Amino acid sequence: MRPKPSVADVTDDILHSILATPKRQRRLRSKTFWEKFGFKMRTRERVEQVKMALQQRALIVNLPEETFGTEDKDEWLILSHVRPEPPAIATEEGAETPTPQEEWFALMEQRAFESEREVEYYFIIPLFEQLGYEEDDFAVGYPVQMYEGVKRVNKEADLVLFNGPGRTKEDAILIVEAKKTERMLTEDSVGQARAYALWLVTPYYMVTNGQEIRVYLFRGAVQPDVLLMSFRRSELRAHWPALYKTLHKAAVVEYNRKLMQLLGQPGMG
Repeated sequence: MRPKPSVADVTDDILHSILATPKRQRRLRSKTFWEKFGFKMRTRERVEQVKMALQQRALIVNLPEETFGTEDKDEWLILSHVRPEPPAIATEEGAETPTPQEEWFALMEQRAFESEREVEYYFIIPLFEQLGYEEDDFAVGYPVQMYEGVKRVNKEADLVLFNGPGRTKEDAILIVEAKKTERMLTEDSVGQARAYALWLVTPYYMVTNGQEIRVYLFRGAVQPDVLLMSFRRSELRAHWPALYKTLHKAAVVEYNRKLMQLLGQPGMG
């Protein structure tokens, strides 16, 4: 007997089918939608699980939040993939940016990396430790299940940052794609990181070869992403205030929380 699919797997399948349409939208009867999850009864707990899974994938439904899950079985559900404008993150006026010691910047500038793995361990991880991330937040070589065309494939993201030890999509907050120092960053490199951000639904992703650093705001499948900053490792001191304000852990967690609130408003949008 085949195992019952998880809510996450079913929602991923729905997301993939929506992304394959020109309008990033799909219309399903309520009965068909809920049958996909294998639920015989729509209990409050099950409806909340599905609602959360939809929100985490930036999927909205054409129903008020309070009526979703109680609609008639013949009612049409319209599911759409969107990404709202990023909420502004409040900062304290006059607050100084925590900045590493001068010795740390000097060490980062002087280091030479002989492999992609060394870029990860001797540059990326120390960088994010200075941005407030802890050991439990790092997942190196994280498995990501995604689609290539209609085929489900297993990939491995170089580094995924989570909010704590949980390793669910709900906890993923940032993707980092690493390359060897001698390799230039290309559109393929950016596309690879973006694909992981799409399936893990992270608000930001970074691409770096240890020399060049690019940080992107992920805007979903429809809207173009925003290149927030691009600089050389030798320019890290100069860009530190902007980098810290954008990517330090508390800021990213707060951005993600507000984003989920926006997606969870009435109409689930």
